Amino acid sequence: MSNSKATLLAMIPVAVFIFLVVGLLQCNFITVDADAFQKEKEYTKEELLLFADFAFPNERIRKYDEDIRVVIKNKEYLNDASIHEVDSIIAILAPLVHPIKIYRVEKNGNLVVTRNKQTSGKYRRSSGCENSNLFETLSWSNTYSEIYDTHHYNGAKHIFKEFEHALGLDEPTKQYPFYTNINSNTPQKPYIFRSFEESDSCTAQFYISEQEKMVIKMLYSPAIKSGLRKEEFMKQFKLS
Repeated sequence: MSNSKATLLAMIPVAVFIFLVVGLLQCNFITVDADAFQKEKEYTKEELLLFADFAFPNERIRKYDEDIRVVIKNKEYLNDASIHEVDSIIAILAPLVHPIKIYRVEKNGNLVVTRNKQTSGKYRRSSGCENSNLFETLSWSNTYSEIYDTHHYNGAKHIFKEFEHALGLDEPTKQYPFYTNINSNTPQKPYIFRSFEESDSCTAQFYISEQEKMVIKMLYSPAIKSGLRKEEFMKQFKLS
């Protein structure tokens, strides 16, 4: 048997395995106890719909189910202010992700932060959140993320948004007065004009709205399980 045929045959079990995994991910094994969830706080329909708009990247809940260990990848090249900004963000998020803990470590982190990342080219992102590989992306719970801001757009407000994405928040489909990270102006997401006072508040370095705090608390409720599909959530709370 030629090497090419042997290689092809060896790949068949791997392909079948991946096919089965992807198929299983499409199944609704995870549900939510609506009564238990509502006992934590009597959420209104508007609050539940807000959660549904923020908390289902790729139509499924994906969050950390273990303690979040934050490590700064390029700490030795940063000034004290950049490091303190990360510590301040961790302090703000800690009560919101309870009972999960979030803290900074020197190594073996599962949320890796790079500050002032050097970028080049015509299209420059201000910040980003990435998973390590295909299996991390397909898994129900988040076990590893890398986030960064760049030397073009550094500052706590950019890296703060990436922390939120790593925790499991998605970009919403609608525009909200309290959320400033969407810049598009379309019929679905028309631009919102804000007063100078509102703009100053929303662009403050450590700004996080009360609505975002609520959504993160909802996301990290023990009643909300990783893998829960948006369709199932909408059905259980009679939102669709």
